[in-house]
Amino acid sequence: MTTSWGRIALLYAIGVLAAGQLGIVPPLVPALQQDLGLSLATAGMTVSIVTLVGALFGLPAGGWSERIGHARALRIGILIMALAAALCAAADSASTLLAARGLAGIGYLLVVVAGPSLMARTAAPRHHAFTLSLWGTFVPAGFALAGIAAAAFADRAGWRIIFAVDVVLLAFALIIAIVAIPQARVPQHDERRVSAGALRGAIPLSVAFFCFALVFLALAGLLPAWLVESRGLPAAEAGRIIAVATACGIAGSLLAGWLMRRGSFPGRLAAVGLIASTTIAALSFSAAAPVPLAVAGFAVSFALGGLVPAAAFASVPQVAADMRAIGPINGLLAQAGSLGSLAGPPMLAFCVEGAGWSLAPVMLLTVAAIGAACALAVKPA
Repeated sequence: MTTSWGRIALLYAIGVLAAGQLGIVPPLVPALQQDLGLSLATAGMTVSIVTLVGALFGLPAGGWSERIGHARALRIGILIMALAAALCAAADSASTLLAARGLAGIGYLLVVVAGPSLMARTAAPRHHAFTLSLWGTFVPAGFALAGIAAAAFADRAGWRIIFAVDVVLLAFALIIAIVAIPQARVPQHDERRVSAGALRGAIPLSVAFFCFALVFLALAGLLPAWLVESRGLPAAEAGRIIAVATACGIAGSLLAGWLMRRGSFPGRLAAVGLIASTTIAALSFSAAAPVPLAVAGFAVSFALGGLVPAAAFASVPQVAADMRAIGPINGLLAQAGSLGSLAGPPMLAFCVEGAGWSLAPVMLLTVAAIGAACALAVKPA
């Protein structure tokens, strides 16, 4: 089997575009509040509702994608995101916007499940480590690119034009996907069933990924508040610093791909990433660390954390008992990651409100230790 690198690049670009649906809204929140009368809580829901869909339906979406064919699921996902972006552009009320964002969450979930499944089948086994670790960078890349673009044009073009441009990009991606990504043979009815035993090996992997998402989103979501409250930085500067720091995770994911190609076991890489990144983040919380050193520490922490998603996605073909289990396992990972993303910020906020920032490192290290133990328990099928 040979690897179609052009198709791999296309699948990655579609993943980045899908992740852009997460990053497009935060820079537009002030304008949406002004034009549609959104409360801050409702504005937050326009971002989190996309993740909520994955938290509820990740595993079923993986099974459904396997049944209808991953290429078809990918196209349907892109189409749904395009329709959702069009509804966002035309929204005249908070309820319409929330409904459109919920619809975007369905499309995003289908792409997130189908994309790595197609990558695993498009790449030769010897290239799985690189291609799937590359896929592990799609969320920070898409979130950052969409956020930067939306922030740059929010004042000049307005939020409706930005969503309209999003529709055009998604429509173009749909056309390319139809032309360039062929639909594989859809399994017959008796071939579609995936036993629970085929997914058993993915449980520790999913728990490890849940722990990573919890720690990552807790840090990314609340570090700006820590920089403002504890270090006296302006809110805008704190937000920019954390945006750059989180983007360092891309380098960590690419490093993981390089290491796995040279024989490193994904489970060990994930465990090292969880423990090392959280330990450095905990040290960076120290009151004795000057601001530049703390910021550099958080950047290194996010870079090391990037080892985890790369190792997790690269592990999927290894823990799958057969190829039919890849889709459901990717759905299980999507569900675990979404649950961690939803749980992380409120858990850390609860700890900080109850005992101050000094307890934050303890909570994060505890979660990371659990995740590392689960990552070390991941075994090939």
